Amino acid sequence: MGMRENLNKKLCQATCDKIELNRQMLRICKCLKEVEKTINCEKKKKEK
Repeated sequence: MGMRENLNKKLCQATCDKIELNRQMLRICKCLKEVEKTINCEKKKKEK
């Protein structure tokens, strides 16, 4: 039974880690979109 509990703990931890990584990826994607928007604005200013 101990091995099963250990596997459940590891699975739970892996799930929590995956959720946290997904949250971090969403934050990174949001930041990258902001950077891209800023770069595009700067390009438009230079073209004018």
